[in-house]
Amino acid sequence: MSPTYEIKDVRIIYFSGSGGTERIAKAFEKELTDRGIEVIVKNLGAPLKERMEAHAEQDLLVADLNILIFAVHAADAPKPVYDWIRSTGCAEAGRKIAVISVSGGGDMWPNKGSRNHCIKTLEEKGFEVTYDRMMCMPSNVFIEYNDHLIMRLLNTIPGKVSLITDDLLKGKILRSHFKKGAILNRISESEQKNAGKFARKIRITDACTTCGWCERNCPTSNIKISEITARPEFSDRCVICTRCIYGCPARALRYDGAIILKNGFDLNAVERRMAGVEPDQMEKCCRGLLYKGVKKYLSEKSQ
Repeated sequence: MSPTYEIKDVRIIYFSGSGGTERIAKAFEKELTDRGIEVIVKNLGAPLKERMEAHAEQDLLVADLNILIFAVHAADAPKPVYDWIRSTGCAEAGRKIAVISVSGGGDMWPNKGSRNHCIKTLEEKGFEVTYDRMMCMPSNVFIEYNDHLIMRLLNTIPGKVSLITDDLLKGKILRSHFKKGAILNRISESEQKNAGKFARKIRITDACTTCGWCERNCPTSNIKISEITARPEFSDRCVICTRCIYGCPARALRYDGAIILKNGFDLNAVERRMAGVEPDQMEKCCRGLLYKGVKKYLSEKSQ
């Protein structure tokens, strides 16, 4: 006999730029659906027109539990998450929400505390934050993970999601209390304030076919194909999600800076390359101090 849960419906709200966080959101959707829970999904990273047409009514729905999932941006939640929190007008006292942040480095400094301000903002809107936790996915900035480590992280998603779902459906309370400190707070504030300038440094190379993929898929409608040059033009609404750079079919967008991975970020391509290949042992593919948090994440069973 299937277990009976007090939670009957769950709303998943997520923002994903280049696709890693979306995989986790979809894993939660599948796990909850498989357990007989009704799931509503709100994708904050969907193109603006699609979001307005398909998801506006979802903010009027009150679920037994909400799960907010986002990738860490400069030790904080990305701007679209805050835009959603501030715009939702139906938060009621006691409305439960779990906050799951996703990082490339695990629950280590500087990612620790990345949920703090987001949680505070949620509570100011009347939400009751009952659970918060970090999950780990391949990094899409600064550090390029090898294929074996990427596959190890992807392969852990179902198990990690199942354990967290157990916690949530049993009503477990889990709250972190790490303080970010003044330096990280300033970094987060600076990213929120200056993110719009990022797109100004994106170059369009001759490989551009003017297919319009970037315009159609930008989550903030920051990109328009110029009627004069037939090339993408960027406004000041960039949130540094990197979707246009990594997702461009012609790889025609370039950013001259260490933040962007020179070989791109494509989890589907990694899965194709690694099809039928057993990933290396963690000690081999996860070496070095930079991977300390990732190694800890892969090693832990449950909490």
